[in-house]
Amino acid sequence: MIKPLYLDPAQAWQISLDDGPALNVSAPGRARCLYPLQRLARVVSPSQAQWTSAALLACLSAGVTVVFADNQGQTIAWCFGPRRRETTLACLLRETIDCSDGPGLLEDWRRAQERQAMLATLRALQVHCHELRYDIVRARLCNLHRQRVGQPAGPWLRALQANAEAWVAQRLHDLVGDPTLIGYPCEGLHLSRLISGLLEWTLHDIFHAVPLMYFAQTSPQRLAAATLEREGTRLHCALGRLVGSLEHHLRAELT
Repeated sequence: MIKPLYLDPAQAWQISLDDGPALNVSAPGRARCLYPLQRLARVVSPSQAQWTSAALLACLSAGVTVVFADNQGQTIAWCFGPRRRETTLACLLRETIDCSDGPGLLEDWRRAQERQAMLATLRALQVHCHELRYDIVRARLCNLHRQRVGQPAGPWLRALQANAEAWVAQRLHDLVGDPTLIGYPCEGLHLSRLISGLLEWTLHDIFHAVPLMYFAQTSPQRLAAATLEREGTRLHCALGRLVGSLEHHLRAELT
């Protein structure tokens, strides 16, 4: 089973080559981790990470693409070797579309991811919810925002979600490479909206951290644009985790 490796840009990573061969990935205050090259599809690395030449060359020789991104999550460089071993996300999506149980595979993944995301946000904001259902959890979070902001949170959240959907569509286009796979390649599947819906819970956490003084100084649209620009790194990491999880799920089910 091969899968991508996403390195958090908030860490000062050091990557060297270990026996196996494997990538030896470490950062101050963190235990080192070994990632066998035979199990890696690609590596998404912060541009400030310190790579040894041996580690980078081993990736390229093994057909593992290394992608370097800046602090806003924008890709600034790709390193390709003479071959690429991976089955790309685009290939997996095409196979899913052609599979009779494809919609079921995606729905199973979506439900599991939504549950995890809701639980993580409820814990982060210290909110208790008696039932883990979309409408109930969302209502509890909106009530929390209203109490804090002193006004209905709907307009602000809708502006934030609309801006996030546009950002997700752009990032998925970069990651998938085929726009026909992002918006309704088959009935019931819209990858951009699927991922945006799962990121909604991260946006609740982000919204809760916006300083109160901003709500009196700007409009929902301007606040949304500024917030997404400020939280670009966090959103990029959340998107990377979702895409990596989706790839892992589809590989496990289709192979």
